[in-house]
Amino acid sequence: MWSPFRKLLARSKTLGSLLGEVLFETPPLKGQSQYSFCQWRVKSGLDDVSFFINLKMLPDGYEGPEGAARNYISFDLETAEHVRKSLDTCILECRRLINASHALKQN
Repeated sequence: MWSPFRKLLARSKTLGSLLGEVLFETPPLKGQSQYSFCQWRVKSGLDDVSFFINLKMLPDGYEGPEGAARNYISFDLETAEHVRKSLDTCILECRRLINASHALKQN
């Protein structure tokens, strides 16, 4: 029963990326407020051949009219460098997964 429903949802890139499985994630990094954080993740799509780099975050706050919120999270320089390193790590992992997926298709 899950397979036809999964195939239907996989047609949408947005739903496929939102509902896909988390394959890799970096440690969360704290923002300026007590509860804010961000975390880079690599997810597979529901079609099992698409891969996405995803930013999970709880921002410091937001501003803008209702329905058009702009979210912000602020980092000091040291944390910003960790954010960049985490993103680079996820990009490398995503490339590795894509290459492995292509290698499996060729066999």
